[in-house]
Amino acid sequence: MGGRLANSRSHQAPAAGAIGLALGLVAPSAAAAYPSFGPNDVATVFFINKSDDKNRVDYWIRLDDRCAPTVDDAVVPYWREFEKAPPVITHSIGMLDKMAYGIASQRVVRRDQNGGDHFMRLKQVGRPIGIATRRGEGGRCIATARTTIAGVTAELSSIYVKLNGPLSVAYIDIKGRDMRTGKAVVERLKP
Repeated sequence: MGGRLANSRSHQAPAAGAIGLALGLVAPSAAAAYPSFGPNDVATVFFINKSDDKNRVDYWIRLDDRCAPTVDDAVVPYWREFEKAPPVITHSIGMLDKMAYGIASQRVVRRDQNGGDHFMRLKQVGRPIGIATRRGEGGRCIATARTTIAGVTAELSSIYVKLNGPLSVAYIDIKGRDMRTGKAVVERLKP
């Protein structure tokens, strides 16, 4: 995947309704030892949090010993519950949560000796997200998510959902850093 990704504004409007529906309906249940990270996996590439609590959904990527994505569905969402911490509880997202936090499509674009590139698109924030993986300092794998935010190619750090009520969304903020300047960028999507 190249450094520039096309801006996909046509997919932004549907995000609010379905995210609001799924966010308000599901109370995740705890599961033992999920996820089970491999030695090269990156536990958090980016995350989605919302205004009604401190919990969030993180997106992890499964990587091989070359820091390349292992399979086409290498990115997996999971819940992190901070409300009852310590300890932080992690578990799989539920069926209704997959509507709000699910991945519409993903695939490996490139794998080589130095890492790889992965493509994905979330169900409710439909813009393309590229994830570049490589070996970093100290030998650990690094994954950098990138997408278009406020018209610039940016490193995606998080998506914040401001709820209006249990079944409605006031707005969604997509947050990151401009890949050229390093400055923080935020783009607000409204229903």
